[in-house]
Amino acid sequence: MRLNQNAAPGGGGGAGVPDFDSDPKKKNEAAGKLAGEVRTQTVKASNHADEATNTAVSTFSGWGTAAGLKKVQKVWESQVKTLTGRLDKESANLRTTRRLIQNNDFELYNDFAPLRKPSGLDNT
Repeated sequence: MRLNQNAAPGGGGGAGVPDFDSDPKKKNEAAGKLAGEVRTQTVKASNHADEATNTAVSTFSGWGTAAGLKKVQKVWESQVKTLTGRLDKESANLRTTRRLIQNNDFELYNDFAPLRKPSGLDNT
């Protein structure tokens, strides 16, 4: 009996299509990209914007525009800090998820080990 009356996407889990797939290597790769390349490029873009804003602030010194730009720059820096913190957190969460799923897979494998048929390779 199906509780969900909609057709299963891709034929459902019983049709040879997995309902859930987790690739530890891909999760680790994604975490590395977030913590490395994406974070680095974010900080680089932020620094470039800071340099341009500092130039504009000094060009407009003595005007109300300079004060406005300084205020905008503080907000920008706060947003960049929030974003880089989020990237760090997401990277750590991906790595944690990878470990949890992998550990769960090992536990399930070990739970079913007594049901496994012996092989000639077991004691070699």
